[in-house]
Amino acid sequence: MTNNWWQDAIIYQLYIRSFYDANHDGIGDFKGVIEKLDYLDHLGVDAVWVSPHYKSPMDDNGYDVSDYYQVSGDYGTLDDVKKFIKEAHQRDIKVIFDLVLNHTSDEHEWFQAAKDPSHPDHEKYHDYYIWQPPKYTEDGTRTMPTSWRSWFGGPVWEYNEPTDEYYLHIFSKKMPDLNWRNDAMKNELKVIIKWLIDLGVDGFRVDASNHLEKNWDFPDGHPGYEHFSSLPKHHEYLEELGRELFGPHNIFTLGEAGGASKEEALQYCGYDSNEFDVLIQFGHTWADVDWDNQKTPGKWAKGRLDVPSIKQSFHHWYEMLGDKGHNVIYWHNHDQPRIVSHYGNDTVYRERSAKMLCHTLYFMPGTAIVYQGEEIGMTNVDYESLDSFRDVEVYTEYDNFMKLGASHEEAMQALRDRARDNARSPYHWNDNPYAGFSTKEPWMPVVKNYPTVNLKHQQAKSDSIWHTYHDVFLYRKQFDIAHGKVTFLDIEHKDAYLYHTKTTTHEALVVANFTDHATSVTLEMSLEGYTLLLSNYDPVPLNNEMRLAPYASYVYVKERGENT
Repeated sequence: MTNNWWQDAIIYQLYIRSFYDANHDGIGDFKGVIEKLDYLDHLGVDAVWVSPHYKSPMDDNGYDVSDYYQVSGDYGTLDDVKKFIKEAHQRDIKVIFDLVLNHTSDEHEWFQAAKDPSHPDHEKYHDYYIWQPPKYTEDGTRTMPTSWRSWFGGPVWEYNEPTDEYYLHIFSKKMPDLNWRNDAMKNELKVIIKWLIDLGVDGFRVDASNHLEKNWDFPDGHPGYEHFSSLPKHHEYLEELGRELFGPHNIFTLGEAGGASKEEALQYCGYDSNEFDVLIQFGHTWADVDWDNQKTPGKWAKGRLDVPSIKQSFHHWYEMLGDKGHNVIYWHNHDQPRIVSHYGNDTVYRERSAKMLCHTLYFMPGTAIVYQGEEIGMTNVDYESLDSFRDVEVYTEYDNFMKLGASHEEAMQALRDRARDNARSPYHWNDNPYAGFSTKEPWMPVVKNYPTVNLKHQQAKSDSIWHTYHDVFLYRKQFDIAHGKVTFLDIEHKDAYLYHTKTTTHEALVVANFTDHATSVTLEMSLEGYTLLLSNYDPVPLNNEMRLAPYASYVYVKERGENT
């Protein structure tokens, strides 16, 4: 397989609204990203993945696009975007944009025509979306076509009185789903994609890529996810885009899907696939759910961390793709809690657990993604008021928790533990007011620990979390970790995270404790020739029997000889 830039890349996922505010209006912008490109270059980043920047009413922070050809006024102008791409390329940093193809905003001109029978283009655009007539009970009460539930909570159907129909929205009601069976709609999206490519974009992360097809028989079901998620036909749409646009223009594509079989994983991102280059999967991202909690159920209920399941998920994907596809490694993104609060310890052991999480992830092979703020150990939000949250999902779920019998504080704790706002709070640049993100009150509150948890403080300490990330990124490239072969050791150990990565030049052994209590490990392998490279505690001898302190992690390496 030819070595492409994205295989060795360290991709920095950047949530533009919360990264850096250059014009001091309380909202991050493209000029802010441009100002901080040297920082990203210094960190060791090869590509920047920017969250949606298109014109939008911001019901879902830009994932509700009202015009793909315009930039949100919050973030700047098209000239700012062009300058950002140029400046990034001058630093040999690639640019990846979010590509939202499953839905538009209800304020998009397509939908404005689709919902209004008097609009001159109504007939054309009505079929760009998915509509169903009402059902009626015996007493004549109008009801929804199905009882399917949205990913954001609540029904997937919204009534449109002018046409006496319901339209489908698997996310917010302000994000109507597009009809991918309509060729005219698909062709318009292709024109948009080509326009973005011509701007100089190097890649796309395709949002909600496994939801493009729906079950057009509309059978009832609750929640009914199987009728609008990962249906076989969505592969046809993705393959069509890859064949006609992504492949011919050498565009890197990053998809996302959960629960794929080996056959489907290779269909998505095998080296012979026309769909994606790599695939974000979610098997390792919710390993601490309390499934018995009925007041804040599902992902909202934080429980005991299942360490083996994290290792098993990564192992599963390495085994599935093998030498036929390239893996992705990441801890969290814009939709998940901050990793040090989620899987680490954001109080007593914040520094140690953040370094442990860095060691345990980034010595595994694959394309690496680091999320904004991860490299300085930013934590979940500490909001005391519901009004401090900004995510549309929060308010729907809070109401659901109340109906299920949760107290206000139980609901608030669930939100502080799990809400998407956790990852979207403003970046902590320094200890100035508003964490140096802006001179004006930001669009959402900064976390109160910013005076000590910030980049300036981290860079001033030679043994900080930031320096750990910086050094690990250098070692990834020096040792060619991205192309290595990983072997998990004692994968069922309930506390420890142990693995061995072999490359053409080196071998790396990671020994770590994923918990807040001491644990013992047994390494059933030859340890000859290994020396300590990195640790988050004082050095200890490498032995086949080791006792690890809470969140301890050690990385040992050795050079490979001709016969090893």
